[in-house]
Amino acid sequence: MLSVKALEKKILLNLLEKGQRPILKIAEDIGVTRQTVAKKIEQMRDSGLIISFFPKIEPELLGLSIQAYILMREDPRSDYRKETEEIVKSFPQVSEFQRIFGKYDSIAKVLVKNNKELTDLVKKIHNLNGVKETETFIVHSTIKDKPEDPLKKALTT
Repeated sequence: MLSVKALEKKILLNLLEKGQRPILKIAEDIGVTRQTVAKKIEQMRDSGLIISFFPKIEPELLGLSIQAYILMREDPRSDYRKETEEIVKSFPQVSEFQRIFGKYDSIAKVLVKNNKELTDLVKKIHNLNGVKETETFIVHSTIKDKPEDPLKKALTT
């Protein structure tokens, strides 16, 4: 685990709470120089702590009206799993793909325009060599979408 110092925590919290802002504004908020903030952000990117600066966009405004989770049971052979990983990662509708413990082996979070696109995607996944079974859950409504909250908690404790 990477050791995050107090100044770095302040910078990260500022970025999480207020989005990507000019370095000068961050420096003013936390009481250090612009150069210090720029150097720390660069160090955090180099270390892998900051992965990217990505805007949060409302998918529905881009016509992506269906969010779903596709759970997969897979063949345990590593060559099949590797092939499945590479193919699923290449689908542009897949925003997240994770290995999980439990009844299923993996889960893909997808955003699509309509039921036909979702059906076509599920068929493609279901037809992969290593995939034995799929189960799809369509999101009815999102109550909370704050992936930054656990990060804020970790930075303030």
